[in-house]
Amino acid sequence: MISLGQLGKTAGIIIGTAAGLAGVGAIAALRRPLPRTSGTLPLPGLQAPVRVIRDRWGVPHIYAANSEDLFMAQGYVHAQDRLWQMEFQRRAASGQLAEVFGAVALDSDRFVRVLGFRRVAEREADTLDDETRRLVEAYVRGVNAFIEQHAGNLPIEFTLLRLRPRPWTIADVLVWGRMMALQLSRNWREELVRARLTATVGAERAAALTPHYPDDHPIIVPPGAHYTPTMGQSAMERADAAARLFPDGAGQGSNSWAVAAHRAAGGGPLLASDPHLAITMPSLWYENHLSGGEFHVTGASIPGTPGVVIGHNEHIAWGVTNSGNDVQDLYLEKFDPTDPTGLRYEYQGRWETAELVREEIVVRGQREVVIEEVRITRHGPIINALVPAHAQSGTNGETLRAEQPLAMRWTALAPTRLMRAVFRLNRARNWESFREALADWTVPPQNFTYADVEGNIGYALGGDIPLRAKGDGSVPVPGWTGEYEWVGVIPHAELPHVLNPPEGFVVTANNRIVGDSYPYPFPAEWLNGYRAERIRQLIEQTPRHDAESFARIHADVRSLPGLELAALAGRLPADEPLAQQARDALATWNGELSADSIGGTIYSRLRERLLSAIYADAAPAFDATIGLGAFATLPGRDMAHRAFPRLLRRLIERDDRFFGKRTADEILAAAWNATLAELRAELGDDVTTWRYGRIHTLTIRHPLGSLPALATIFNRGPFPTGGDLDTVNMGYLPREFAGPPFYIAPSYRQICDTADWDRSQSIHPTGQSGHPGSRHYSDFVQPWLNVQYHPMPWSRSRVEEVAATRMTLQPAEEQETGAAIPTRSAS
Repeated sequence: MISLGQLGKTAGIIIGTAAGLAGVGAIAALRRPLPRTSGTLPLPGLQAPVRVIRDRWGVPHIYAANSEDLFMAQGYVHAQDRLWQMEFQRRAASGQLAEVFGAVALDSDRFVRVLGFRRVAEREADTLDDETRRLVEAYVRGVNAFIEQHAGNLPIEFTLLRLRPRPWTIADVLVWGRMMALQLSRNWREELVRARLTATVGAERAAALTPHYPDDHPIIVPPGAHYTPTMGQSAMERADAAARLFPDGAGQGSNSWAVAAHRAAGGGPLLASDPHLAITMPSLWYENHLSGGEFHVTGASIPGTPGVVIGHNEHIAWGVTNSGNDVQDLYLEKFDPTDPTGLRYEYQGRWETAELVREEIVVRGQREVVIEEVRITRHGPIINALVPAHAQSGTNGETLRAEQPLAMRWTALAPTRLMRAVFRLNRARNWESFREALADWTVPPQNFTYADVEGNIGYALGGDIPLRAKGDGSVPVPGWTGEYEWVGVIPHAELPHVLNPPEGFVVTANNRIVGDSYPYPFPAEWLNGYRAERIRQLIEQTPRHDAESFARIHADVRSLPGLELAALAGRLPADEPLAQQARDALATWNGELSADSIGGTIYSRLRERLLSAIYADAAPAFDATIGLGAFATLPGRDMAHRAFPRLLRRLIERDDRFFGKRTADEILAAAWNATLAELRAELGDDVTTWRYGRIHTLTIRHPLGSLPALATIFNRGPFPTGGDLDTVNMGYLPREFAGPPFYIAPSYRQICDTADWDRSQSIHPTGQSGHPGSRHYSDFVQPWLNVQYHPMPWSRSRVEEVAATRMTLQPAEEQETGAAIPTRSAS
């Protein structure tokens, strides 16, 4: 998030405007932009009237006579409730935040411009099939109609920033998918961390410290590549600037599972899903129910894009988790140092000419635009700073080369069929049409769980997974040899999938997807398997499941690694009363990482200190601060957490060879003493007060909430919470960070009952409205914290029972005629 100290002139504008609003009444100023949600409103361009029924939870149920009217109304309704979020997201993904926030956002914009999300989205807009184009255009018309009708009464953020939104285009809709892919695809950074790690401690030690890497498989340094401890520094600084303005994928995961009918109490399969993303205000997700033309679907949508991403239709339900597949490669490029243009680079013994793109960035408060020159090779854009390629003299007269140019190849940097996939998924009727829809899901790769009304459950991977001529994509490779090119993608029909597994359930929690027998190379950055194992345990403990048992799984905070580490308590020194009390608390801990847990507090801090001790010799790679000021992060920490299962096993087995100069018990003792010193200084001498919720809290932040004058208006919290990276109910709050804090947790929860869709339920962290003056701005916060849900009304009769407001969107020319309103029923 953006801090007050960095906003400069923009902060002055906001504070001045806020003071003026306070003078005329803050409550009135907050309520003035609230949208009208009842009565009849004109919507030029509709072919027939559309009925919008909002239920008591603020969820709109949209009934239209045809598909184009349906998505035009969805665009209008999205804009009613979330226009500021939509504006912020399209600017973040287009590299246009500096135009609003000034120089504080410049590094973010420069990095996004180098990747070229906007350039790719505009190319993709030209490749859409006719139906997808019609539906996206209808959505855009709905958004623009709202903006035009409410130009003088926009959400409060526009007033504070003195900003008027530009009309939306198809590219605005398509560009957001790239930003989501950026958050969910972190392999390029981990390539750099591996390269730096190899340069710091050597290949053998690097292999031992690298997560999910077999002990007998050392990191192979490709011939001709030279790694340095600072490789890719400038690229990572810019990426972290982007991440701090819109939190990235650090620590992210998700859960989704389904049980067959014979494991369900209600007579049909059940499916649950909870994607884990950074918790922000407003929520990423917006729930809506769409009925019209060929579509009848409900669930979570993303404001700024049409359709439903996670949910169910009349026939099937689906959930989503991140697969972690490696779809990004870094190529070391050799540019010709004698070329005055700086564009000539080597490929297979010949010179090729890179494309040069000049990106113009408008910066608020500056007269001159900032020019970012982007060089693009056959592998992709050069992602580090553009520095002269000539050699410089070092202090001892040695030759120092400029930073090695790194090009990124990534499936997201080419036009995709993602929007077509969403529309097809929303209309899928069975397993076959579901798989056909996923054939168009190109990026980011995702795990999909499946359940249908015919009693089937399944799992399928969707995404373009590159096939490499050589190498596994784990480290940067020479781009000039031509040996490491992509030679295609795994055929979508042959991607991992299973229908009706014999155990009667499917589980995905970012864990390993396939074994070694899978016929294609399958590199990925999988997370630990703790959450998946715990979900399997809980499924198998209950013979027949219902919504209540699924909710208990969603709420589970038992830490499997915590129990393993607690079992080592007897090896911890206890030479004073406080140490003995703390050791006893850890030894008797039941593994529940709740906000009230004392043993959980001790485990959490001990785990952190253990990682620091184990990675001490690799600190330059794993503890290096990457980025500047509020944009700085510690990306190596994510890799360290993923390596924890293997490191813990070595501690348990006392594998002293792994720990070098210290034994396993010495490592444990040093980490234990550091843990006690920190907790005593932070929480006091009374171990019985060391509750986890004192050190583990959530504040749900709005982009403008970092200004003290606005924090109480826009932010919510802090709230004491439980969970961590490895619990089913995730609550990832890294204590060690270089920039502003972030919190990864379930960004949406749903439970779908195929036997009776009206029994389905869902929740997301904040509320349906993005307007701070609305009662639906934060009404979901407490239920979400308590792992409670609201119903997902499906049948028309049930929707009418819980209706709070009714609005009719009327074609402008028919507004006075009283044309019939569609009353399509839902069974």
